[in-house]
Amino acid sequence: MEAHVAQWLGRREKQEDAYAARPVAGGMLAVVCDGMGGHCFGDCASRAAATAFADAFAAQESADLTGRLQTALEAANAAVRSVYESQGAFGGTTLLAVFTRRGLLHWISVGDSPLYLWRMGRLLRLNADHSMRAVFERYVCAGGMTLREAQRNGHMLRSALTGSRIPLVDAPSVGYPLLPGDRLILCTDGTDSLLAQGVLLPELRDLLNERGGSLAAHLVEACRELNEEHADNVTVITLDVAFSTVQ
Repeated sequence: MEAHVAQWLGRREKQEDAYAARPVAGGMLAVVCDGMGGHCFGDCASRAAATAFADAFAAQESADLTGRLQTALEAANAAVRSVYESQGAFGGTTLLAVFTRRGLLHWISVGDSPLYLWRMGRLLRLNADHSMRAVFERYVCAGGMTLREAQRNGHMLRSALTGSRIPLVDAPSVGYPLLPGDRLILCTDGTDSLLAQGVLLPELRDLLNERGGSLAAHLVEACRELNEEHADNVTVITLDVAFSTVQ
């Protein structure tokens, strides 16, 4: 399984997203981190977390993937703490990491960076959303708030890597079975206006079905074409499961 990566600065002054993608132990590891905007050194936190997580995961030999992901998360959180202690500042980062091997998907996530699965014409979010948006969605269902309002006002995080205790962690204890033709999309919330909508536009469906070129690059270009005035940083990693076999 091959990883494709693409990034865009958006309308921001600096890139606060970071990523890592590498083959590990017969599988593929991918990590996406989104430094907390508005905080000091968000870019340093995301880079430190992504690198520390990937290095810690690769260094372990345990067959217990759940424990291996948790240990790597702790290493990433410690790296963030080290960054802020050395700089005398405070901030944080989200973290989403997946490991695929032998037809199974394992993940761990903190924050609001989404993990999507495109399967047979449906776009499914697999991981939990640790932002206020997830809370506001209950108001949407009750008719007290529109979906657009929830998306616009819900970006405050309920959990992030700050070097302290992590309030919320999403880490399923069993692997998620993958099917031939599945497409995995790891991204930061700069893609929300494109992917987090209630109804997918036909153009986006065509893009997700297109197997030519890099899906990550196509998605980032689609974010550019939205031409939003306050577009956030965008990072996308995509992983495709071959139609012939599950790798």
